[in-house]
Amino acid sequence: MGKKIWNGLLLLLNAILAFMLLFACLVPHISAETLPALSLFSLLVPFMVLANIAFVIYWVIQFKKAFLWSTISLVIAFFFIGSFYQFRPEKPIPAQEGLSLLSYNTRLFNKYQWSTDPNIAAQIINFVNHSAAQIVAFQEFDVSHKNAFPSFPYVHISAADNSQQAVQAIFSKYPIVNSGSVSFPSSTNTAIFADIQVGVAVVRIYNVHLQSLRFSPNKVSSLNEEKRERLYKRLKVSFAKQQQQAALVAAHMKQSPHKVLLCGDFNTNQFSSVYYEIKGDFKDSFRESGYGFGKTLDFPYFPMRIDYILADPSLDFMYHKNYHISLSDHFPILATVRL
Repeated sequence: MGKKIWNGLLLLLNAILAFMLLFACLVPHISAETLPALSLFSLLVPFMVLANIAFVIYWVIQFKKAFLWSTISLVIAFFFIGSFYQFRPEKPIPAQEGLSLLSYNTRLFNKYQWSTDPNIAAQIINFVNHSAAQIVAFQEFDVSHKNAFPSFPYVHISAADNSQQAVQAIFSKYPIVNSGSVSFPSSTNTAIFADIQVGVAVVRIYNVHLQSLRFSPNKVSSLNEEKRERLYKRLKVSFAKQQQQAALVAAHMKQSPHKVLLCGDFNTNQFSSVYYEIKGDFKDSFRESGYGFGKTLDFPYFPMRIDYILADPSLDFMYHKNYHISLSDHFPILATVRL
């Protein structure tokens, strides 16, 4: 009797989690501006996937047909929202072929000493200068380091100093022939672009930093109920702003006279409506050429991918790599695209 009750409770929980995963397939098509809470829901998708996999294993061991519930949900989710794990071996970076871009939220090069390591800025500079990148998109750039990258002589920076906004920067080994920005109302975040001459072709590079959530996931468990409620309200506002900003970027991209490559920190994962608003029919470097979980946020509990490199659908990614170096709260990503 005890086992029947236990299995009955597990079956109920399984049904709930299977339904939640199916509902997650709809989330990318519901604007976070309409229902901001769904952006929080999308963050739970990796947990839902792992839980449903666990149920499949459990019911198979028990020789129960209940394994079909989660199996069907997982198959549907795979086709609608994709996998958050890529089952392909790591590839070597292509030699002398294609255009390589690096996207990196540097957390201001540790300007305000979040880390006790005094050499963070020097290590970031060394990493970038020795990378294979030909174009670098920095989010949260410290303007005082604008002369630290002599091998990237062409530069577009969103502001002259760090006093008014979260500064974005594009550094290039190829000439920048035009540049500009996409302003976000009522926000210190922004997006910038640069038209870059690569041989006979001109490509437009966007560097996007969507609305920051301004909270540490590690500290949520220590908040009391009142503070959690305030945090939840603030997050809803941030997610709604992200959706508005994503729409502005997507509209601007559609007007580009050149093929587009986009780098950036979206501050939300690949299962959200914000991600899909910008991605549209563009290719995602991790999905095309990455491997593993593609983790870009230094978060201890589960792999979070919130930084992306996207490309015009007519372009092909040849390579993607996540660098797990703990010099910021984000990990840098590099991708190579064939123009």
